[in-house]
Amino acid sequence: MNCAARVVPHLSDRANQMAVWTAKDGAVTFAELGRLMASAQSVARDDGLRAGDTVMVLDTPGPRLYAGILGMMGLGVAVVFVEPWLPMADIERVIARVAPKAFYGSLLARVWGARLRAVRRIPRWRSIHAIGKRTPAGPFVALDVDGETPGVITFTSGTTGAPKGIVRSHRYLAVTQDILTQGGTRERFDAPDLCIFPNLTLLHVGTGRGAVLVPTDWNPRALQRISELPSALQPQSLSCGPAFLRELIRLSSAGPLMRSLKSINIGGAQTDCAIMEMGMHIWPDADWTHVYGGTEVEPVAFGDAREAVRRSRARGLSQMLNLGKPIPELRTDNSSRGMWVSGPNVAPMYLDDHPDNKTMKRVDADGRLWHCTGDRVVCDAGGWWYGGRASQPAVEFELEQRVYAHLGSSASFVHGIGHQRLALFGERMPSGAAAVVFRRLFPEITEIRETRIKRDRRHRARIDRRATLSRAGYRDE
Repeated sequence: MNCAARVVPHLSDRANQMAVWTAKDGAVTFAELGRLMASAQSVARDDGLRAGDTVMVLDTPGPRLYAGILGMMGLGVAVVFVEPWLPMADIERVIARVAPKAFYGSLLARVWGARLRAVRRIPRWRSIHAIGKRTPAGPFVALDVDGETPGVITFTSGTTGAPKGIVRSHRYLAVTQDILTQGGTRERFDAPDLCIFPNLTLLHVGTGRGAVLVPTDWNPRALQRISELPSALQPQSLSCGPAFLRELIRLSSAGPLMRSLKSINIGGAQTDCAIMEMGMHIWPDADWTHVYGGTEVEPVAFGDAREAVRRSRARGLSQMLNLGKPIPELRTDNSSRGMWVSGPNVAPMYLDDHPDNKTMKRVDADGRLWHCTGDRVVCDAGGWWYGGRASQPAVEFELEQRVYAHLGSSASFVHGIGHQRLALFGERMPSGAAAVVFRRLFPEITEIRETRIKRDRRHRARIDRRATLSRAGYRDE
């Protein structure tokens, strides 16, 4: 068992095929990636790393980053990722908790790390460019490790505000990759995937398809370059959130980009039906899939996105809230606190005694681990329907949906501002005569507050309500 071993066959049988493409590096073949992976292992051995150790890796997505990840995992070394935008005090606790033995990063990453005491205490610092400069001592190897050996450790901000540490073992990574490949619409393609999410790059390198990486800033010139790649490098599938789809639609106003796309998977946040309909008009022959899941469970449910839009429109909704049906590998338990799921792709308990272990995780009498999505899910003959976060009163969520349908936009949300008082915070709020009509239709809303909506950093689509309220200068009354 070693998840990185999945790449090994492709280093020879697809040696001259593209493994990773970036706007900066161009096309890197599987043979070249294999040499980088072997170089990463030589660097790790030089630094005295061995199975069971942890390292911190920080760089923009590219061949060196993925060669470093796979090279370390091949040796049984766990790779630690930290989101740089977490509060510095949280990052300090994270690094102190996992105690990496080495830090591999770009110059910018090392400048960032020098600001943090815990990062400065990591014994060994290396430029990530050492990967590739160090001549490999031999071919890439994937050591046999126990399935529960940590492969990747990630930290993300939790519902409590404290970062949650998630340990993904080699077995967990392998199972998740299998479910994503076999349960979705990716397995029938041989051409590359257009990658937004870093974990999917590892997936498609592991399956031999390869990945065309979208720059983190979604640079329009880079996207145009991707659209003009030779046919052998043209991506046939895409997994993204609604924000990237909206950007791709905007850039396609003068003519469709990525004409080669045959499968488009949308998830990560609620998507406006109008965005989906525009996308389906531009790529009419593509299969469209709605993917529901989260960081701790990837995926939870799949559904035909065309059908999800049709069903949502039939209910008068402006957002695509139909989620399809849960994957067969999962057990489910719907409760007032949200939908609970249990299965092989459910991430384990968070590191240490994190408060969310008591609220978002549980172990049943048979020893099965359950995770609470925190989402209100309504089940009927048409599948699952998203009903908002369980922490939000259902009447407020339903009111938001009626507001979205009236305004033709979901760039707003309802928030309680006092005893039985609701305010609407958002962009392009109705004014003048439109506001008079709005107040007549929605008497429950006592105030309308114009403010710029703050989005989450990862998907750039999900509304960060707490940050938006803070930006608007709102304080609970």
